[in-house]
Amino acid sequence: MKTSSFSTLTAVLVLSFIGFVSLPTSTKYRVLKSVETLFDIKEGSLKQAYQSIKFNSSSGTSDDNTTNSKEAQEYFEEICLKDEFGNKYSEVFKTEHDVKIFVEGSTPDYMITELQDIVNDLNELIDPIELEIVSNKSEANTFIYLGSAQGFHTLNPKITHNLTNKWGYFETRTNIKTNVTKAYIFVDMVNTGDKTVAQRSVLREELTQSLGFTNDSEKYPNSIFYQHGNTVTEFSDLDKEIIRMLYNN
Repeated sequence: MKTSSFSTLTAVLVLSFIGFVSLPTSTKYRVLKSVETLFDIKEGSLKQAYQSIKFNSSSGTSDDNTTNSKEAQEYFEEICLKDEFGNKYSEVFKTEHDVKIFVEGSTPDYMITELQDIVNDLNELIDPIELEIVSNKSEANTFIYLGSAQGFHTLNPKITHNLTNKWGYFETRTNIKTNVTKAYIFVDMVNTGDKTVAQRSVLREELTQSLGFTNDSEKYPNSIFYQHGNTVTEFSDLDKEIIRMLYNN
């Protein structure tokens, strides 16, 4: 009987582990947080342990992109080592902390639904950090404004970039002392009129770019980073590959 009970327990644990591994990353972290609360474990310790196990089991490093296609490596360099203003960088930028998003301005249901879809997609692709939408502005480090350029500048007077005829914009600022990065994102809901698909596409592009994908490209019309505006509301396979390259390799 003991052997049978042990086998049953082992099977349950194995099945539970398999079920946990198959969960989306954001759900995994919520489960770990619940376990910490239940057993009075130091907050964040299980998440840190999980990430350590995951990354130590991987042979990839940020300098080892041999498993990625040549096309992806070239696109990665174009998108992550340059920006829209012609600057080139020797090192990539990526957010080191969880992204907490606060939305203000015009908030139609279809844009909030789209934002949640984008967050879910990014959480599926990115392991080290988690994105979430928060209802309290004081908790946020990423601020999305849906509305007019004038409204965006009123809320963010330190951002002086001319947004005339721009449907979207992002800017990141990192506090050198705390190493906390804050992102400010604008989606024009006025000049875009009833172009709801375009608005959703701009939201996906600007939020993703704020994570370190700082350039646009003329190469791939189906990419969210396409230079000449499109109605893409999903990441292409190439987009997904370079997102993983930046955060998971």
